Amino acid sequence: MRTYQIETAGMTDTGQIRAINEDQLISEGDLFAVADGMGGLGHGQTAARLALEQLQAGYASLPTGEGLVAAIGQANQAVYDHGVALTEHEASPRPDANERPVLGTTVAAVAYVVEDGGDQLVVANVGDSRVYRLRNGRLGQLSTDHSKVAELVRAGAISAEQAITHPERHILTRALGVGSQVEPAVERTEPSSGDRLLLCSDGLYNEVPEVELVEILASGDCPDDVAARLILLANERGGNDNITALVLDVR
Repeated sequence: MRTYQIETAGMTDTGQIRAINEDQLISEGDLFAVADGMGGLGHGQTAARLALEQLQAGYASLPTGEGLVAAIGQANQAVYDHGVALTEHEASPRPDANERPVLGTTVAAVAYVVEDGGDQLVVANVGDSRVYRLRNGRLGQLSTDHSKVAELVRAGAISAEQAITHPERHILTRALGVGSQVEPAVERTEPSSGDRLLLCSDGLYNEVPEVELVEILASGDCPDDVAARLILLANERGGNDNITALVLDVR
């Protein structure tokens, strides 16, 4: 039996620079996710949509922590297959017949499960979309960035501050659809009443530093208002990318 309830609200916005919004989000039952597509010409939008549709369908058939990981694998396969099909139907094939269009998407997902007699939030991600948790006024990142600069930070080669302006900060080391298989980062945590989670694309956290994320998330505003404030602030700061914010309150 579930101990907690989740109140949620999310928004996605094209931002000030991009012509197309390639971000997508879902909030369905006990599954919550954000995807940030890449590929241009609308391919990124398609990749994100395909990924979340398959994630939702796969998780519905097995709503467990293992089911979430399996569903991410199925989502990866759907995006990969779409990329292969695009290559096969290109009017002007590239010189390398084995090369397919650059098509992919990040995903950051949270599932509320009851397993082994206890409540758990299972966090799984591929790429650099993030899951944050605000607990007792302190913000922590539950997801793991799969990016060139994140690897450099983890290796101690650069600082977190240097990563913010590093010229290779947009290079991902893992994404859905790039290969036929992918391994998500997985974190399990026990929910607690009063927890507030934020799932977001890099278009949000690249514009809004963590100190301001804490300020807005720690406000007494409802999830709808928090999501709206975050989107507005990211746009005011430049809106250089698509922006997505999905807020979850544990009650």
